Amino acid sequence: MARPTPAPDQPTSGRSAPPLLAMLERWWPRLAFAAAASLVLAAGGTWVYVRYATRPPLAGTVLTPPIRAFDFRLPDQHGQMVALSDFRGKAVALTFLYTHCPDVCPLIADKMGRAYRQLGDVAKRVALVAVSVDPNGDTPEAVEQFLTVHRVAGLLTYLHGSFAQLRPVWAHYYVGSDAKEVNPEAVAASRPTPQQVTHTAIVYVIDPTGEIRAFLPGNFDPGGLATDLRILASGR
Repeated sequence: MARPTPAPDQPTSGRSAPPLLAMLERWWPRLAFAAAASLVLAAGGTWVYVRYATRPPLAGTVLTPPIRAFDFRLPDQHGQMVALSDFRGKAVALTFLYTHCPDVCPLIADKMGRAYRQLGDVAKRVALVAVSVDPNGDTPEAVEQFLTVHRVAGLLTYLHGSFAQLRPVWAHYYVGSDAKEVNPEAVAASRPTPQQVTHTAIVYVIDPTGEIRAFLPGNFDPGGLATDLRILASGR
């Protein structure tokens, strides 16, 4: 009898570690930089070819074969429940942010907005999605202010929630966050301090069928993200 194949969205251990995890572990030190490198990784007997692509076709680091994006459902900035699968049929840029971030999060939000505005008519087939890494600080009011200040209100769907709701999402996308459910300093603070949360700065690019096709580091070029979204939105 053939051995059952693990479900693609479930973490595994040992030699059958998910290709995305194996790849990110190797790339972790370089996620903050635009590295131009070619790697071949072996995970669970399956060869995964990962490269920082030069155009064409994609500007981001390409996953071959693609990885199925883990689906989840969280409240957005308007309190409406939104699932990642609600965006099927669109190319999706998925990232992880927090509203009180003093550096990389505002830059990512600004660049995602700039990329979106380069798309023209293609923008109607594209979705920008952010997931909170700071359940305590990302209140609906803070999220609305963040989106307005960085000119992505109406463009970026910002999903937040409790630690219990967010932990599985962080785990499936291998996003590290030092936000603590029990943090005396955080509880005592009237406003979260920028030093509270550090996290993985990354943008996943997901095709209209729900597969992760590439990722970009936090200092990505907006033109590169626009290129990837335009290609994937066209069904390629």
